[in-house]
Amino acid sequence: MAKLFTDTALGEHTRGLLIQAARTPDDFILLEAMQHNDIRHACQPIRHTESNEVTFQHLTLRFGSNNEQSVYRFDLSDEMRYALDLFGLLLAIRHIKFQQETILPSLINPLVVPLQAETLLNWEPGHQFLAALYDYHGSAMRDIVPCIQLFQPDLNQTRLNELLSWLHDASTAVWVDLRLPTPYLPLLEKTSPAAIKVAQMNEDTSFKQGLLPVIRFLRHNDIDFVAGRVATQHDLIRFRRLGAGYYFGYISDIPTSFSAPRKLKLVK
Repeated sequence: MAKLFTDTALGEHTRGLLIQAARTPDDFILLEAMQHNDIRHACQPIRHTESNEVTFQHLTLRFGSNNEQSVYRFDLSDEMRYALDLFGLLLAIRHIKFQQETILPSLINPLVVPLQAETLLNWEPGHQFLAALYDYHGSAMRDIVPCIQLFQPDLNQTRLNELLSWLHDASTAVWVDLRLPTPYLPLLEKTSPAAIKVAQMNEDTSFKQGLLPVIRFLRHNDIDFVAGRVATQHDLIRFRRLGAGYYFGYISDIPTSFSAPRKLKLVK
């Protein structure tokens, strides 16, 4: 296992997972794009809502001539989405290592990496991959914050509790990303994350009914509230009034795109 996750072997292992995961026509489009280095990771600053100071970075995967499209807008198989989460982790490791080698440690903003809960719960390579990163790339992982997306309402809560407890012990910090309304607040009371991210903002009744319990939960448990996809000053003011300490979105920053390493070739 140790040899599998050395710096030189990590890219090849990820390459194999992506190729094995490909099922749909769009899966193969992304593989072809990776061959031409067209899948890039974009880092977007996460700012404090009061001071506007950059506090974290947020990683996304982008595609297209101007890197304008999220890779997740494609019709991807579940397995390809899981493998892309691991590809994002690989790019996060390389990005943080580059920063650790080139700038002062005090100037590195922790990099928040979104991960579907299903990648770690339903797909055996997912948990193995992440565990090995903590074992063999611990220095880089100290500056990486896994943000677990709890988007599906029917996840196995016993296994999810075990996963979050493990992450809490392994990580410097863990965030969760909620889609409202959510059934997971009682579970999160047992394994409190460092922050809860909410990236939707709409006016329908279910969202409003789901948001109020989250706001009360955050205040009662002293957990940071992060607002995502903030598009207007009006949205920022609303989130700030609701107690959001951090935000990110196009209101302040266009994501900065970085090229994937050329040596990671996916299609021969």
